Amino acid sequence: MSENSTSSFSEGAEPRAPLVLIIDDEDQTPFSEVLQDLGVDAVYLAPDDLEESLLHQAATVVVDQYLDHWPGRNKESVPLALRVPDGLSLASVLRSRVEGSGDRQGPPQSAVSFVLRTGEVETIGAGLPSAARQHLLAAQYNLEWVFEKGSVPVADTPSTAQRIAELARATASLPDDWSAGTGDPGIKWLRLPDAEWTDDARWQVEQCRPPQHVVAQRTAGRAWLRWFLQRVLPYPTFLVDVQKVAVMFGITVSAAEEVLSSSTKLGHLLEEARYNGPLNSFMGKRWWRAGVSFVIERILAEHDLDDDPDPETIAAVAATIHGSKLERLSVPDPVLEIGSDYSTARQPISAKDAVRLQPDDWPPYADEAWASRSRLNGDDPELLALVVSTDRWRLHSPPSDSLNDDDRASGVLSEGGQ
Repeated sequence: MSENSTSSFSEGAEPRAPLVLIIDDEDQTPFSEVLQDLGVDAVYLAPDDLEESLLHQAATVVVDQYLDHWPGRNKESVPLALRVPDGLSLASVLRSRVEGSGDRQGPPQSAVSFVLRTGEVETIGAGLPSAARQHLLAAQYNLEWVFEKGSVPVADTPSTAQRIAELARATASLPDDWSAGTGDPGIKWLRLPDAEWTDDARWQVEQCRPPQHVVAQRTAGRAWLRWFLQRVLPYPTFLVDVQKVAVMFGITVSAAEEVLSSSTKLGHLLEEARYNGPLNSFMGKRWWRAGVSFVIERILAEHDLDDDPDPETIAAVAATIHGSKLERLSVPDPVLEIGSDYSTARQPISAKDAVRLQPDDWPPYADEAWASRSRLNGDDPELLALVVSTDRWRLHSPPSDSLNDDDRASGVLSEGGQ
C-alpha cells in the first residue's frame, strides 16, 4: 500500500463514510484527497498493493484503463492466464471477487459499483455517439459508469470527483433486502415524495421495467442501480431535465431556468416536483415528470382551463403565476431534437417539420427522439440511418404532411404531449 493511501482510512470509524477505492499505476493521492473533502472515504492503491479485505469494504471501485507500470503482472514468470492486460479486465476480476461468482457462495451481501476512469475514453469508445459514450461503454463492459480523466464539467453537471462521491453514497444506500414481501425497496430508494401525484409517478417508474425484485436481490441492488444510471437518467423517462420541463410549459430553456431558480409561486410548485433522491445531480438536475404534469394541471385548473391545452396557453398561464413575462417557444407542437451523437439541441423543433428517430439502445419507454427534416438532406448519413422506417416517406413530402396524433405518441410515459 502506498505511503499516503491510508490517510483517510481509519479502522473502527463509526459511522463510516462510503469507501472509494482508486486503483491506478500513477499516484492518485491528490484525487483521493479531493474525494475526502467531498465527504467519502478514499484510498489510492497501486495494483500490486490491493488487499482483498479492503476490496470488500468498498462501495465504489475506480480503475484506470492502461496499467502499464504494474511490476507484479509484468514478470515473465507470470502465466498468460494470470496476466490482467488492462483496467477493464481488472474490473471484471475484482467484481468476481466481491460478488463471489467464483466461490459458489450465492449472491453478494452488498453492492459494489465499478467505474473506469481513464484519459482514453474517446479511444476505447471510438464509434459510439459522444453524448452517450460513457454509459454505453459502461453497459458494454459490465461497469456502472465510465469517466474521462481531466474532463471539464459542462452546464450544471458536477465534476468527476463529485459524481464519483455521489455514486459511492448511492451505492452504499441501496436496500439490503429486495426479496418478495419487502414492498417496493427501489421506490423507497428513489425517495418518491408523498404527494397528490405520487401514484402517477409510481406507475411511470413501473413502465420503465425496473429490476426490482429477483434480479435486484441476486445482485444486492446493483441491477437497480445500473438500470437507474444507464436506462433512466440519460433519457426523458419518469425523470426529466430542464429542457423537457421547458417544452412541457411551452417556454424557452432560459425562461424555465429563470422560473426554477426563482422564489415565485410557480418556482415553489416546481421545487416540490424536484427529484431529491440518490444521484440527483449526477447528470444535472431532474424533476419528476408526474410532478411537473401535476403543476401544469393545477395552474390550468386555477384559471378554469382545459387540462389538455396548447403550449401557448400553458405558457401564458405560467407567466401569470410566475408574475412576469416568460419567453414562449416559437414553434407549434414542440419536441426535443436529437443529433447523431445523441446530444439534445437546446432549441426544440416542431413535430410537424420533424421525423422520429430510433437510436441504438434508446429505451422503448423513453420519449421518442426527433430530428428536423431540414437536417436530413444527405449531409449526415449516420442521423439518416436512425430515422424510423414508417417516417422515411416524410423526408420527401411537403411540411404540411405531418404525423397524426396516433403516429406521434411519444413514449409510454407521455400523456397529452407531456
